[in-house]
Amino acid sequence: MTVVCNGCSDESADIVRHSFPLARLIETPIASKVIALNLGDSAASQYPRIYLDADLAVTSDSLRELVKPLLSGEALAACGQMSIDTSRSSFFVRSFYRVWQNNSYLEGGKFGGLFAVSRAGHSRVSPFAEVTNDDEMVRRSFCPSDRAYVPTCSFRMTAPQSLHGLIKIRTRAIRGTVQIEKLGYENNDGSFWERFGRFFGRIARTPSTWLSLPTYLFVSGFIRAKVAISNTDYDGRWERDESSRELAQS
Repeated sequence: MTVVCNGCSDESADIVRHSFPLARLIETPIASKVIALNLGDSAASQYPRIYLDADLAVTSDSLRELVKPLLSGEALAACGQMSIDTSRSSFFVRSFYRVWQNNSYLEGGKFGGLFAVSRAGHSRVSPFAEVTNDDEMVRRSFCPSDRAYVPTCSFRMTAPQSLHGLIKIRTRAIRGTVQIEKLGYENNDGSFWERFGRFFGRIARTPSTWLSLPTYLFVSGFIRAKVAISNTDYDGRWERDESSRELAQS
């Protein structure tokens, strides 16, 4: 296992050094996820290779499940099923995710923060390009038949506490998607209108989401307008929500 501490100002490196002596620790003063991914890649030698963000919770059993289709040659990349802990989030954050979880993007699992690649799959994504939404770039590097969705691999993301934190991380994701589309990474899961139809079809069949839909539409519209009028070129910006990281570690 390799742990890359990129621009950490807390005790992360010391915790790895003293509590996980068998882990290979790499430290860099540069707070860049792309640089951290490539540094970790340069130190690793085994396949399949798992990439895991530090603010997610997952068990070793789930990671074993994740690599099974890669070991058998069924797929080149694999992702699992993400759950979202909104127990300490505000009303508006809970409302947003109540709708967002019906997104057709999640039909084939979630690459966000946790995915694995085989040796052949690794050659498609490494070295990682300088983009903000690296997870989406990896997903779009594989057609659906090359990806495996492993529902027995479950991992948990801690949602932001506030609407402000939610807007920060969603802005980063949308801006990153625009960046990779400029680089030619097309969405191979159907056209926009096909995905839109599947999404709102689920909403129509799920009355429990109806009251939350205005919040979702407002937040999504605000973020897309914000991204549309800003510079979306990669410049190292990395908006993140500190509250969810603190909750995930507690």
